[in-house]
Parts: sequence; C-alpha cells; structure tokens
Amino acid sequence: MNINMKYYIVTICAIFVALGVGILVGFNLNYDQALTKQQSEVLESFNTEFDTLKDKNKTLQSEIENLNNNINDIKSYVNRNMNVLTQDMLTDKNTGIILTSENHDYSEDIETVINNANGNLSFNIIIKDNINDNEKLTELSKGLNMTFKSSNDVIKYIVNSLTDAKGYDQLHALEELGVIKINSIDESKYQDFDSVVLLGELTGKDAKDKFEVKEKLLVDSLKEKNKYLVAATQSDIDTTILKLYSENDISTIDNINEGIGKVSLTTLLKNQNIVGNYGQSELAKEIMAYKNN
Repeated sequence: MNINMKYYIVTICAIFVALGVGILVGFNLNYDQALTKQQSEVLESFNTEFDTLKDKNKTLQSEIENLNNNINDIKSYVNRNMNVLTQDMLTDKNTGIILTSENHDYSEDIETVINNANGNLSFNIIIKDNINDNEKLTELSKGLNMTFKSSNDVIKYIVNSLTDAKGYDQLHALEELGVIKINSIDESKYQDFDSVVLLGELTGKDAKDKFEVKEKLLVDSLKEKNKYLVAATQSDIDTTILKLYSENDISTIDNINEGIGKVSLTTLLKNQNIVGNYGQSELAKEIMAYKNN
C-alpha cells in the first residue's frame, strides 16, 4: 500500500481535531460541574433569604394586626367618651361652616359637634355651583346693582358679607338670587367667626379645575381675613378635595363622621394654629389631632 503525504496530513489533522474535541469536552464538563455547584449555592441562598422574608412577613402581619386592634380600641374608646373628651373645648370660639357641594349636606353633624363642645356657630351656608355661570353673573349684577364678572367676584362678595356688620341682609339677598343657601346664621354674631369648617367633595379629571373656580378662591379670600380653616369629609367620600386643600396649607380630616374625626376637629378649632392631615386615608399623616394649649 502506498501512503502519500496527503494521508499523513489528514491523519495528523484528525489527531489534532480529536485532541481539541477532548479538551473542549473536558473543559465543559468541569465548567458544568462548577456552574451546577454555583447554581446550587445561589438556590440555597435564595431559599434561606425566602425563609427569612417569610418570617419577617409573619412578624409584620402580626404587628399590623396588633396596630389595627389598637386603632379599633382607640376608636371605640373615643366614640364612647367623645362628649367628655371635647367638653368645653370650644368655649368662646366662633366657627362658621361653608359647604361647596350642594348634593351632600352633612353639616348638621358638624353643628352638633360645635354645640357639644360649647362653641358658637356663626353661620352654616352652602355656596352653589352656579357662581361662575354667565347668566347667573348677569342676574347678580342686576339684582345687587354691582358688577360680577367671574366666580372670584362672587366669592369675595360672600366673604366680605360674612365679615361685614351689614352683611346679614346681603347674604339673604344672595340666597334670594339663588347663589347661596343659608342653613343657619347667628344674626348678632355671624361676622365674629374666627374659624371656618370647609365641607365638600370633588371627583373626576377636572377636579382641580373646579377647585380653582370655587374652593381655591374661597381659601384665598378667607385667609386674607386671617381666618383659620379646616377641611373635612366623611370616611366614605373621595379625598381628592382634601388633597387639594392640603396643597394650600389647610388642615384636613377624612373621617369627620367618626368620633376620632370629631375630636380632631374640636382640637384644631380650639388651637387654631395647627396644619396637618388627620384620619385613616392615604393622605392622613396622623390618626387623630389631640393637643391642648
């Protein structure tokens, strides 16, 4: 058999290829073993961390349950003793109530809180939604022989009437013209108020725009008169309006229908120097305001 150089070259190449394959297979086997070991260590670490997190979660769940039980205990205690806790807290304090929503009036409950705390209710009025309606502005201008170009003019007129000794008749004129509704008013002391409780609600994408047309103007006008303001809603009401009030440095209460909300209200109205967010919504920073001078 004649073996030529081509045969030797092919044989040598085959040997080197076989060696290369053997080296590669060996390397991969070693690499797979190292990788498997590394994966096993990572999985073991994950399992350990997962067990730790489960233990932490159980602890946190237990703490949350205990906190909720404590909150419920506090709420029950306050509800049972609310009249004692708020007794005489508003003596010599004059408070007004202004609603900016026509359809949901729970102001009578606020009146009861003020009266039970021995406070004076100066007024309780509703500002209607038509204060920016062009036809209503024209009607107001004719009826009062003045010029009303926007809701800003109407709000300022209302606030000026509330702080003017001659404003009683002006307020009733506004009611006759369908711009406000007077739930109650103390004819002799309505203008002596030092605080105002703001009630209302706003929802939807245009909530901020609506707020700018009425509530923001009301806040600015009352602040110009150096009045202390508290905004409140019931616990089942959207807190959008409270967030907007809070952005204007107004104290808020999101559970005024509950005992702790009512204690917060009397505390704020008594001190008149606290700005905070109280209740149980995401907006709230504290569950209840309770501070005495």
